[in-house]
Amino acid sequence: MEEFAFVELSRETGDCLWEEFVSGYSFTRSRRPAIREPAPSVTWALPPCGGPGRPFLDAALPVAQLVCDVLRECVEYWDSVFHHDGVHFSTQYRPHRVVDVRDVEKWEYLFYPNGDFSIFVAKDLSFGVVGNPFEESFCVFGESAVAAAERHNAGLLTEVLRRDGIAVSQNAATATPMTQEESGFPRSGSCWKR
Repeated sequence: MEEFAFVELSRETGDCLWEEFVSGYSFTRSRRPAIREPAPSVTWALPPCGGPGRPFLDAALPVAQLVCDVLRECVEYWDSVFHHDGVHFSTQYRPHRVVDVRDVEKWEYLFYPNGDFSIFVAKDLSFGVVGNPFEESFCVFGESAVAAAERHNAGLLTEVLRRDGIAVSQNAATATPMTQEESGFPRSGSCWKR
C-alpha cells in the first residue's frame, strides 16, 4: 500500500497550499526557528547523524519512523496531510498507508530533513511536523501531534530546544508564544477541495 502513500499535487494546488503554510506560520528559510512556533509545540534538537560508528541511515531511521508514527496517530484512516520541502512539488501523504517507514522509497529525504526541510502539515494547518536541516531540529506543533510525539518519542529526541516557541533557557515571562488563533491562517484549508 505504500506505493499509494504519496500523491503529487498539481503545481497550482501545491503552490497554494505552500503559501498558506508560509503565511500561516511565517516560514522563513533563513531564520532560526524557520516558523513562528505556536502553542502547543515542542522543538527538539536532532540527534547526531553520520560519522564514524553512526552511519546516516541508521541514525536517521528512528526519527523518520517517529514522524511516520506521529502523523498516522493524528489522522483518521482515510485522511491525509500535505508534505512540503520548499523546493520540490508538494504532495498529499496518506499516513495510514505506511507502517514501516523503510517501505517508502527515499524515506531519508521525505521524513528527515536531509538537505531540505521536511514539512508535514494538516489540511487545516492545525498540526504538523517541521524538520529543519539548518538548525538540525524537529518541531512538532498542534495538540494531537505534540501528544503523539511525546508518547512515541521513547528517549530518541532528548534535547528540547523550545516549548511553545520559547527557548527552554529563556525567561518565559519575557516571551509570548503565538496561539494558533493568533496566527491568522485559514482554518478552512482554502486551497484544498474535499
